[in-house]
Amino acid sequence: MKKMSRGKRIFWTLAGVAFLAGAWFAVSAIVGNGLLFPTPGETFSALGRLALTGDFYLAIAGSLLSVVAGFLAGNVIGLGIGIASGLSERVYAFSKPGMALIKATPVASFIILVLLWMGRGLTPALTAFLIVLPVVWQNVVAGIRSADKRLLEMAKVFNLSGIKKFRYIYIPAATEGYIAAVRTSMGFAWKAGVAAEVLSQTARSLGGKIYNAKNSIETPELFAYTIVVVLVSILVEVAATALMRGFSKRKKRAEKIREGGVTND
Repeated sequence: MKKMSRGKRIFWTLAGVAFLAGAWFAVSAIVGNGLLFPTPGETFSALGRLALTGDFYLAIAGSLLSVVAGFLAGNVIGLGIGIASGLSERVYAFSKPGMALIKATPVASFIILVLLWMGRGLTPALTAFLIVLPVVWQNVVAGIRSADKRLLEMAKVFNLSGIKKFRYIYIPAATEGYIAAVRTSMGFAWKAGVAAEVLSQTARSLGGKIYNAKNSIETPELFAYTIVVVLVSILVEVAATALMRGFSKRKKRAEKIREGGVTND
């Protein structure tokens, strides 16, 4: 695919946003009923009213706390098991069935089971954790297994220690896949966490507010909270991507090793 200039990319992005806004206006005009499909004006008016209340920000903070906690736990454990699985066939064979089971189970089933076993307070965080865990594990395993065989042979020749081999060969190999996993899983974790909040009717959360708006037939508020969920999702993904940029330096270091050779320094 041919790359566009930055100006053209911005233009076409704005054109896509304008198209969506036009479609929103058109559908709301055709429906002609704000209770079923509110106009953009009604939605943003509701959003403005909500933004003046402290409960609005508490809901955002509550959702972020739950989802980010589950996301971080999934990353830590996924990295640990992924590294062990990538380096050991036994660990990989042992952990693969469990990861496959988690990955194949529908999100709705996770939410209901966790809600049944753990209660509504922990449901969003645990749901996010279960969404992130197999994604991180799979990408880390694939990255470690893609390590350059020539570098590994060279490390053996130069009698490189296991720690240095892990630092200079395996980490750079796994970095790109891990960054992709973070970008992908963050969005999935956020959406799954909010869905868990809706089903568990979690207090002081965006999902809980969406559920309450649906029950009271406050459709403009429902649309407003949905917009907030989307915006926060975008911001969180951007933040996660920025944090992962530091890991890309490992890849550059690996490229320097390929050019200059592995040493014992």
